[in-house]
Amino acid sequence: MLFMSYGRNVYFFPGVHIVRPRYIRVGDNVTIGRNADLYVHPEDPETREAIIEIGNNVYIGTNNILGARKKIVLEENVLLGPHVLIGDHSHQYEDVDLPIKFQAATEGGPVRIERDCWIGANVFIFPKVTIGRHTVIGANSIVNRDIPPYCVAVGTPARVIKRYDFELKQWVKVNG
Repeated sequence: MLFMSYGRNVYFFPGVHIVRPRYIRVGDNVTIGRNADLYVHPEDPETREAIIEIGNNVYIGTNNILGARKKIVLEENVLLGPHVLIGDHSHQYEDVDLPIKFQAATEGGPVRIERDCWIGANVFIFPKVTIGRHTVIGANSIVNRDIPPYCVAVGTPARVIKRYDFELKQWVKVNG
């Protein structure tokens, strides 16, 4: 595979599937778990920019799917649990006379997971979402809007239940 860039100490477990690695940057000390899929379908096939960027010290869990047309960025020290789906686009379905798989992709938008985040098992992250630094997304959550830094968010859709209070130097519950 020929990646746009490829760091040191990178490990792919068996069964990893990558479509168009030339649009992917991989940092140092990256692990991609068994049966993970990274699909890149750039809007502009002539682009010279990375469509998926994986920072240093990132762990992508077993059976994860990253599907990108615009941009997915995993900053350094991001931890993705198993069965995480990150998509920066979706599929149109409006024409009932045409199978969905033959309909165009939606406009979508970039996804960014900032440094030091932990994304729990079975999480789905929608297009046009940024998850702020050092944030935890609880298992089985659906993230369809931005989540601020230094938070814990859970649910469907994900909502913030804790924030780190820098004055108190502890995590505090968020009301309502």
